[in-house]
Amino acid sequence: MVKKVFYLVLIIFLFLNDYNLKSQSLSNYAEVSVLTCAPGEDLYSTFGHSAIRIKDPALRIDKVYNYGTFNFETPNFYLKFVRGQLDYMLSASRYKYFIIPYINENRWIKEQVLDLSQSQKNDVFLFLENNLLPENKYYRYDFFYDNCATRVKDVIKDVIKDDLNLPKNITKENETFRHLIHKYLIGKNWERYGINLALGQPTDKVVSAEEATFLPDYLNFMFENAVLNINGTQKPLVKETLMIFEPKNINKRTNNSILRPVFVLSFLFLFFLVISFLEYKNTKYYVLLDKAIFFISGIVGVILLLLWFGTEHSTTIKNWNLVWAMPLFLIASFKLKESRNKNYIKVFFLIMSILMFLSIIGDIFLMHLYDYSTIPVVMVLTLRSFLIFKKH
Repeated sequence: MVKKVFYLVLIIFLFLNDYNLKSQSLSNYAEVSVLTCAPGEDLYSTFGHSAIRIKDPALRIDKVYNYGTFNFETPNFYLKFVRGQLDYMLSASRYKYFIIPYINENRWIKEQVLDLSQSQKNDVFLFLENNLLPENKYYRYDFFYDNCATRVKDVIKDVIKDDLNLPKNITKENETFRHLIHKYLIGKNWERYGINLALGQPTDKVVSAEEATFLPDYLNFMFENAVLNINGTQKPLVKETLMIFEPKNINKRTNNSILRPVFVLSFLFLFFLVISFLEYKNTKYYVLLDKAIFFISGIVGVILLLLWFGTEHSTTIKNWNLVWAMPLFLIASFKLKESRNKNYIKVFFLIMSILMFLSIIGDIFLMHLYDYSTIPVVMVLTLRSFLIFKKH
């Protein structure tokens, strides 16, 4: 009997709590704003961050709603992260706690105060509170199409609906996803190379204005130029832009390092060019070098193939790097011999040398296939493949 009474009281409490949430209204002093945070030094923070702030001094509310959080306690966390199956979630924290890490990392914080009606402010608040519920707060993260910035845009769009006019153009003509992310990778040369290696053809899609808002800076620019339709008249969506924190000293990255991928890999090409000349002059065959480079190329190809077919990432499919990072190279590397290679091995390497040579021509004159730093690698593999075919 006591247990039944307890459960009844609990149900009533939960019902009333849910009712209070849905019926709670912000005061006339409330403000809804979008926070944009500067890119950070670490790779995960390279592209910046966006969040929504609800401030109501009368009700002592000052919360930041953040769609960019995830739970490290998730079972098989790293496996799910690699396979693109990790769910992100909406979280909420007090404003003063949210900004501390960005200030400590010397990253600027901008705030765009939105010029919303009282009912629209309430709608945003209740929308976010409803999203905070355990059954609603999780979503499947997608770097280009569903992340912390696109979620912020979607919240504002869903609440304001047809009263919101967003600008139709916020990027340069024919800019792609790849072009946009490159702007944030200046000075991060090997990170850029690795990202370009992993990302496939969808990254080269020309972005629309709304698609560009996967980057917080572009979301900030879009809202800055958006307008509201109010009874036939228009007014800016943003009524005030504030600089919450501005660093005094900002260290800009440069591309001057001699260890940039293009230099390192060009040196690799020159090294194999010399080796090939010495082989011809001394009638020798350094088979172990070929075994090593084609083994590494095959391993890279297997990884790219797994990213394409073994994950849910939408941007790692149709990867042209598989022309030179051919998984079959992994098997072929074990078939190479110092003595005469079998005919089927020679034919395989002839076909691959032709394909790779054509891909270099295509990359230079027709369409983007590779990161420019990759061209020396393709040239090495093309040269060595052709020489394997020519050896008797």
